Amino acid sequence: MKTDNKTNQLLVTKTVKLNKNKSIIRYAELGDISKPTIILLHGVPENLHAWYAVAPILSNNYHVIALDWPGFGGSEPLDSFEAYNSNNFADIVIDFMGTLRIKQSIIMAPDIALLPAFLIGLKRPELVSKLIVMDGIPFPRKQHASWELNSFARKGSIIGKALVRWFPGISAEIAYLKGFYRGHSIPKEIRKEFSIDGKNENTKDAFLSYFQNFHIGQSYFEPIAHKLLTPVLVIWGKYDRFINVKLAHEIVEKLPNAELEIIDKSGHYVHMDKPEALVKAATTFIELDQ
Repeated sequence: MKTDNKTNQLLVTKTVKLNKNKSIIRYAELGDISKPTIILLHGVPENLHAWYAVAPILSNNYHVIALDWPGFGGSEPLDSFEAYNSNNFADIVIDFMGTLRIKQSIIMAPDIALLPAFLIGLKRPELVSKLIVMDGIPFPRKQHASWELNSFARKGSIIGKALVRWFPGISAEIAYLKGFYRGHSIPKEIRKEFSIDGKNENTKDAFLSYFQNFHIGQSYFEPIAHKLLTPVLVIWGKYDRFINVKLAHEIVEKLPNAELEIIDKSGHYVHMDKPEALVKAATTFIELDQ
């Protein structure tokens, strides 16, 4: 395993080659390995460094792992457009857990990671003790998504393609200006990491491919959502301008074992907007019934 040490704002990372998929995944690992494991999955336009604030706090009481999705950050890209889908991303996490010999984990997943997290719970419920998800779209609900998200997901959309391929800087600016609560900012080192990613051709391919394949996983999951028995905490930013909070209520209604926590003074990126509030809600949920 290769270790990459950077500034103290950034997480220390290393890489591992997956047993089955054989691709290389970058990840960060914090905390005591004897304690319960929490796996942190990122959204877009992000990589594992999105957990710069949350991971260190959680590591006081948990074994914490944050990983980059294939094609993002320091993880290798997949070999085809079709491979970027929610089902395959779920398999990547399952493969990752098997490679690192993690028998069970709590999974925390925002944005595009929400649906893969649900699919892991369906496919391999014994691997997941609890799910904590934020601000994502597990069902095909265009009416609850912003014009940007709908553009990314629409095949052949010139606007969506332009934002991802030709104007990634503009796309990122929209994400930051609209995604955070009232001008909240993130450390320069973190934003620089995201900016470098946004200009990478592999990341552009992964971003656009995943969004344009997203409807497949959504359509698959909705009719079987009631089979997800893993305890789920749905956390939502009260002022999310990318995905309407109404969807959070619908998710909780459709899942048999879910509860909702709305985080005030937070936008789409709850994990960066309100890391302390997120950790407090997550910890309360994790420790319930223990």
